[in-house]
Amino acid sequence: MKKALSIMLCVVIILTGFIGCNSKSGEMITKTITVDQGESIFQIASKLKDEGIISNKAMFILSLVLSGYRSKLKYGTFPLSSDMTNKEILVSLAGGGISTEVAMITIPEGSSVQQIADIVDKSDIAVSSKDFYDALDDEYDYAFIKEIPNDGYDYKLQGFLFPSTYEFYIDASAHDIIDRLLSEFENQYKNAGENKTDMNMYQIITVASILEKEALIKSEIPIISGVIQNRRRAQMPLQICATVLYAVTEGMYDKTTVTYKDLEVKSLYNTYKNSGLPVGPISNPGLEAIKAALNPEKNDYLYYHTDEEKKDGSHIFTKTFQDHKDTLN
Repeated sequence: MKKALSIMLCVVIILTGFIGCNSKSGEMITKTITVDQGESIFQIASKLKDEGIISNKAMFILSLVLSGYRSKLKYGTFPLSSDMTNKEILVSLAGGGISTEVAMITIPEGSSVQQIADIVDKSDIAVSSKDFYDALDDEYDYAFIKEIPNDGYDYKLQGFLFPSTYEFYIDASAHDIIDRLLSEFENQYKNAGENKTDMNMYQIITVASILEKEALIKSEIPIISGVIQNRRRAQMPLQICATVLYAVTEGMYDKTTVTYKDLEVKSLYNTYKNSGLPVGPISNPGLEAIKAALNPEKNDYLYYHTDEEKKDGSHIFTKTFQDHKDTLN
């Protein structure tokens, strides 16, 4: 009799786990969960548990074993909530996600927020540039965002959308895209090295964003970073043309030549009219530029200009203004 009751109790527990809700506190959690191709049921269960969708991994796996969905689960993106039963979750996972079609987006190093919005708008993902701009004001849970000043700049997240090649589901939202770029920035910045300057994180990214637009040759990135620090210490205006181009093109960089009239543009980004660094980043820098901003080359250069003879994007660096003028002639 006791054995029979014990068996019946196990059946009740199993069935309860299979058809019962997962929410423990009454507070429903709704999230979009991505199941990657090749993930095991154990990995899926762990992901669901970590996201608060299920309360018991073992019971969820047991529910799967007892169901007819064991070999039917699919990968993709799924809207799930903690008030769903295990069976409802399995039905959703077996039915296919929101989308399994993917699109590649390549964001070149040094792209601005404005340029990224344009890239996304022209991609196969159903996100317009307006959607992208609107999502920039969403809340994102990253500690480094708290270090960004409150105002003065064009876009708060300018500089923190890490450039790379990404794969997204074609029905990804603008929020999903921005969150992925911010997550990659966080990962890359953690591994970029020690800060060997007197600058804070926001200033580091501002310098790195300038380096991306100023240095066409990789080997010159740390050198120009050193020049910027030298001019800062000497309390000299930076007078960097890229900051002017950002201002006059509104971040689209669809102009390459700076005129004397451009130098007079009234903008907190114009380092000819304002001392110190611009009000914020002028692009989204890659890892090499961030590393160079964190660890600038120690040199005595205060000036540089494009080497017009080589015409390969390289620069001539000088220590004095007289030498600078002489090399221009």
